[in-house]
Amino acid sequence: MGAGASTLALGGVSRAAGGALLGPAPVVDPSRLPGARTLARQVSDMVALGPRFTATPAHNQFIDWIETGFQSAGLSVSRDTFNFTQWLAQDYSLELLEGPGAGPVPLASYWTFSGPTGSGGVTGQLAYVGAIPSPSVSGGLVAPISDADAIQRTAGEAAADLTAAIAAVPGGVKGRIALIDAPIAPLQMGDLDGLLTYRQQDVRHRLLDSEDYKRAWTTILTMLEALAPFEQAGAAGVVVALDASAANAAGQFTPFINSPTSLPAVIVDRDTGRRLRAVAAGTPQARLTLQAQVTPNTPSDSLVAILPGSGASDELMIVNTHTDGMNAYEENAGIALVALAKYFAGLPASRRLSRTLVFSAVTGHFGPGLPQTQGFIDRHPDLVKRAAASLTVEHFGSSEWIDDLAHGYHPSGRVEPGAIFHSQTPIAATGIESLQALNLYRTEMLRPAGDTFFGVGASLHSAGIPSIAYIAGPNYLLSFADGGHLDKLDGRRFHREVLWSADLLTRLDQVPANVLNAGDTVLLGLQSGRTTLP
Repeated sequence: MGAGASTLALGGVSRAAGGALLGPAPVVDPSRLPGARTLARQVSDMVALGPRFTATPAHNQFIDWIETGFQSAGLSVSRDTFNFTQWLAQDYSLELLEGPGAGPVPLASYWTFSGPTGSGGVTGQLAYVGAIPSPSVSGGLVAPISDADAIQRTAGEAAADLTAAIAAVPGGVKGRIALIDAPIAPLQMGDLDGLLTYRQQDVRHRLLDSEDYKRAWTTILTMLEALAPFEQAGAAGVVVALDASAANAAGQFTPFINSPTSLPAVIVDRDTGRRLRAVAAGTPQARLTLQAQVTPNTPSDSLVAILPGSGASDELMIVNTHTDGMNAYEENAGIALVALAKYFAGLPASRRLSRTLVFSAVTGHFGPGLPQTQGFIDRHPDLVKRAAASLTVEHFGSSEWIDDLAHGYHPSGRVEPGAIFHSQTPIAATGIESLQALNLYRTEMLRPAGDTFFGVGASLHSAGIPSIAYIAGPNYLLSFADGGHLDKLDGRRFHREVLWSADLLTRLDQVPANVLNAGDTVLLGLQSGRTTLP
């Protein structure tokens, strides 16, 4: 599209870009998008397939559903196949074989991709070691995640502390079943302020710095390398007591981005962990069983669907998500991509986007070693080269549930806060304008933490494409329990998030690529309202 004079401003002020005037009013037609009830029904149908772990029949059926949706909108669709070693838990248990607490121990979940034991399990004395250290958040959440290697580094530091704790256990842990506590960092929303670019508020739905942001998924900051010291010390197995109520701990699939290990491990809730610590003083014999199916060279497909633009531009925009997950939220954005594809394909010719839309629905978020969005980038360099912008969407329709000692696991009555990470370019200005137009309240625009960009859109940002990535992180995000947590779905929020996505893409289509690619100093100028871009 043309690179004529463009003026951008924040705060809902009208923007002229490429000759089009866009202001604070929505630029999307809600009547052409599915409503809240339709979206909720589609999520329910998805959940009825069962947990969609990577390359399972349920996951493959969901991929087929997305493909059919793209095709029904008239898009051309292709598949990219990747292979990995699939790990699927089949049965897991813990039993105390002696002492006052003898008998089965209720388990919340299993440690993802940990070592299978076979049907007979492993036996050994139960020995309490201590707690995985919490990451320091004295400098805000930004501190432990300020560069691409920081999560691994933080996890490595926790592993080093555990090594010291193991050395202090009388008799060590060799041949024993070790018990450890896994705290969840007591974060607040204000801990994200070091990244904050903009916060969309609403008088009825305020987002406060003091709000609880203690979420089960944040254990990826500490648990990634926590089994390694026990494996090196010759432990027979590990029991992890997660700092969460039984309802919140149930089915937590964590840490989900770790590599497979040979050491079996299971997860219990906070209260069960407390009881186990009491009996561990007597070092009773215990049996831990974790049966899993491990299948090398398992294929799994990513989808690429293309909707040509009006012909006024040879550029394109990428709309991205992943397809595998275990509940109503992780991952439901394939439903949103189909809705968006049908919306833009159905617009009259006079309202068609100038740019081509490329819908990328990748596999592998829960498949160790799979490239996810990087696989799309590697397989389609021609598309990446033409990309003027990208939008990644994840976890729509999430309501907020808090887990605290005073009230237990309960709904707050609010939507889960949404985080929108953005490249440090004027793409943020368009994102803010769209948030204001749609009033996507309780949502924050956040700059990258150093060079760390959250969600499956990170690779697009790293590839140099101006990117926006929406993600919500509720407590139940990684839980495969409780019927997929369908009861926590907020259909109206899902609908608003889809509307925002369509509105944002429409606005981005009006912004020239050279504007979207402008650097950090230009964005700072835009925020002061002083900059005019050529």
